[in-house]
Amino acid sequence: MSRYIFIFLLFGLSASCFAQRPYAILQPDTTVENGSTLALCIDSTRAYSNFIFSAANPETGRWTIWRKSIVTGKYSPVFSDRYNRLHVKVSADKTEMIYVRYRSPKENAMRNATLDTAWICRGATNGNHEEILFPVPQFNKNAIYDLDWTADKQRILFAIGNDQFPNITRDGDIFEYNIKTNTITNRTNNWELWSNHCTYAPDGREFAYSHYANFTTALPTDIFTQRNDGNNQQITHTQQHINTYPFCTLTDFTGDKVIYRRGQYYDNSLFEKGAGSEQQIFNVQGFGGIHLNDQLFAATDLANSIYIFTRTATVGSIHIAGIKDFAVDNGYNFDNNLNTRLNWLGKQKVKIVWSTGDTTFAIKVHPTANTTYYCTITDNGKQYKDTIKVKITTSEKPVITKKCFSLTTSTYRSYQWLLNRKPISGATDSAYTPEAGGAYSVVVKNSAGSELTSYETNISSVEADSLNALNNKVQLLPDPNTSVVKIDAPFPVNMAVINAQGKIVEQQKDARTIDMSELPGGSYTILLYDNNCLKLKTRKMIMRR
Repeated sequence: MSRYIFIFLLFGLSASCFAQRPYAILQPDTTVENGSTLALCIDSTRAYSNFIFSAANPETGRWTIWRKSIVTGKYSPVFSDRYNRLHVKVSADKTEMIYVRYRSPKENAMRNATLDTAWICRGATNGNHEEILFPVPQFNKNAIYDLDWTADKQRILFAIGNDQFPNITRDGDIFEYNIKTNTITNRTNNWELWSNHCTYAPDGREFAYSHYANFTTALPTDIFTQRNDGNNQQITHTQQHINTYPFCTLTDFTGDKVIYRRGQYYDNSLFEKGAGSEQQIFNVQGFGGIHLNDQLFAATDLANSIYIFTRTATVGSIHIAGIKDFAVDNGYNFDNNLNTRLNWLGKQKVKIVWSTGDTTFAIKVHPTANTTYYCTITDNGKQYKDTIKVKITTSEKPVITKKCFSLTTSTYRSYQWLLNRKPISGATDSAYTPEAGGAYSVVVKNSAGSELTSYETNISSVEADSLNALNNKVQLLPDPNTSVVKIDAPFPVNMAVINAQGKIVEQQKDARTIDMSELPGGSYTILLYDNNCLKLKTRKMIMRR
C-alpha cells in the first residue's frame, strides 16, 4: 500500500532565498518510505512577477499602463502616445483589458481648466489593439474612479462621480454598461453616499464597492456587496473606528471574501474579511492588493515594489524601476486615494525540464531507491537549476495486500481489522473479506509484542455490493442429524476446512458437501472460494464428540 505525501513549502521560503535562487524546488532534502508518492514543485517570486498596472511615467508626466516585457523581463509602458490611461482591468482570459483613456496637456487632469474628452476603452494586453467603448459623460465635471468587467466581457462595472475642483461635491454611484445592448444602469443610485471603487465577484452575479458614509467630508468609507436583485450588505463598519482608520478602500473581491486597505494614507494595512472575522494579511503600507490563488496575494508599497505574500508570511518582492508612483492620478481622483488596480497575467512563461523528463511546474515521483531529482529552468536565455535528494526508509507498518476482494497481511501474533478506523467485530484473522465500502486497515502485534497499524485501503461500495451479491447466492446448510454440511451455490465452489491452529485439514474443488464426521472435536472454520481465489463465505463451527 503506497502512502501519498504532498509537501508544498512555498510559504516557508524567504525573500533572500529567492534572491539567491530565482527558481528553486520548494522542498528540502527529505526521507520518505519506500513506495511513497512525493509531490515536487518548482517556483519562486519570479514565477509570479507577471503583472500589469497603471502608473505615472516620469519621462512624459502621463499616467499609462505598464506590463512586463517577455524579452527583457523589465516593466515598460504598453502605450507611448499623448493619452493618459488609468484603472486598467485585465479580462479573465488574460488577453484583453479595459481602462479609462483621457487627454490633458498637464499631469494633473481634474485640476486643469483645459480638460479634453475621456473614454472607456478596450484593448489587447500587448497594446496592439485599442477601441473606444463609450465616452465618459461630462468628463470636465465627472471622474471615473474604478472599472471592472465580467468573465464573459459583456458587462462593465464602473464608479463615476462629480469631482470638480476646487468646489468638490463628489456624488458618485456604481453603474453597469451592457456591451451587447449599449445601455447603462445605475446599480447603487444613492445621492447621499459617494461610491468610488467596484469589483465583480468571479461569477459576475455580485459585486463589491467602497461607499463613503459621510456625504460632506467623504469620510469614513465602508465596503458593501450587492447582488443582482439589488439587495446590499455592509461588510465593514469604519464609523465605529473613525479615529483609527478613516479609509477603508476595496481592492479585490473573491466572491467569498473582500480585500481592502484600512487606515490612513501613509499608515494602512491590507485586510481580508469574509463571513467570519477580519484578518490582517499584509502590514506594509501601500496601495491596493489582489488575490492570486488560494494561498497567494500581491500588493504594492510606497516605494514602487510589488510584494508576493501569504496570509502568514512574505514570499518575496519585485521592485518596479522607471515609474514615478503607484496608486492613481491624485489630480484626476480624490487626494490620497488608496487603490492601485494590480492585475496578474499568470505564472511566468519559462521552459522547465525535470530529470524525469516532465516539463510542468509540479510533478509527482515514486522513489523506490535513494534518488537525486533536479530541475532546469530556462528564463530569457538564462538557466537555473536546483536539486533535491530523496532517501528511502523501510517502514515496519504492516502491508495490506488486496487479492480480488479479500484483504490479507503478513504473519503476526494477532490481528484486528478496522473499518473507517473502528474495530470490526470478529475480524481477527490474517485475512478479511470486506462486506461494506470504506477505508480498511489492520492493527497487528509483532513478535516483540509491539502494536503496529497499517495504512488504509479503500474499498468502494460497488466492490462491496458485488461481493455481497455473490455471498447471498452461496449458502452453507448444516444437517443437524449428521456431520455433513451441504453447499448450495449456482456455480462451482471450492472449499477448505481450517482447524483452530490455522491448518487446512480438508480441501476440495467443486464441492457440494462437506463431511466432517472424521474430524476430532474442536473449533473449525469453513472457507468457500471460487476459481479466482475470491473468498465467498466463511462459517465457524464447533464439533462436539
